[in-house]
Amino acid sequence: MPFRMKPKPALGLDFAPKPRWRRATLALLVLGVIGSGLALWQRQDLLERRAAALSQLETQQRITARTQPSRAPAVRPEATDEADRLVAGLQRPWEPMLNALQAAIKDDVVVNRVQPETDAFRLRIVGQADSSQAFVEFVQRLRGNAAWRAVEPLSEARQPDNAAPDGKPVVFQLAVEWRRP
Repeated sequence: MPFRMKPKPALGLDFAPKPRWRRATLALLVLGVIGSGLALWQRQDLLERRAAALSQLETQQRITARTQPSRAPAVRPEATDEADRLVAGLQRPWEPMLNALQAAIKDDVVVNRVQPETDAFRLRIVGQADSSQAFVEFVQRLRGNAAWRAVEPLSEARQPDNAAPDGKPVVFQLAVEWRRP
């Protein structure tokens, strides 16, 4: 079979030209594949090194854990007593105590400070009243509530008229003790 040449178009137009960058594209593709292979090989090498370092660390930790004494640190008795006291203080019925106190307060009495005693079921109250009679009525209202076991007035004093311009003229202190369940 004789060799035939492809006939050239009469106008000299070639609608399917060969790309000029074929060699460069092929070379870049080959370089990309080689670079990706090297990156994967390096990643695998780093993962193997990491696994070896982790196993060595775990071995050292196991050896250290066996050689260290496993005694518990000594707890001071004072710390235990303090913790017990704090826990007991949290278990007090503070909300019902303060609600019962609030129920006894009327317009003739102002409570300035309530100081709980955490070792007992007691509250120390500092306040002001319109008069000595108002203070006595406040004490009677507290004693009338069955929730309080003891109501003890500690002090009562009349302030000079200019000493309490916004407050009440009678200053008092008392201690109330909650009836334990």
